[in-house]
Amino acid sequence: MLEYLNDLQERFFTWCDNAVQDHIDSRGTRLKQWRPRKNPDGSYELVFKLAGRDETAASFSVPVPEEFHQLLEREYFINHPPDEEEES
Repeated sequence: MLEYLNDLQERFFTWCDNAVQDHIDSRGTRLKQWRPRKNPDGSYELVFKLAGRDETAASFSVPVPEEFHQLLEREYFINHPPDEEEES
């Protein structure tokens, strides 16, 4: 079982898990990568890639609820610039 630093962090990662699970189907799709991204307007989204059995990856994004924005500013974006793009 994972240990979280606080209740907000636990709620955020639970929300992330649920957001990704909503996009995974029962035919063998799996998560390849995920990360939060800050948009130019100050909002956030969870960006993730899912791969099927043929390893073809599809990208998805889901808006992050506002209740987690300060958490991302404080903990995630200290070491991850908002404009950081994943490598291909």
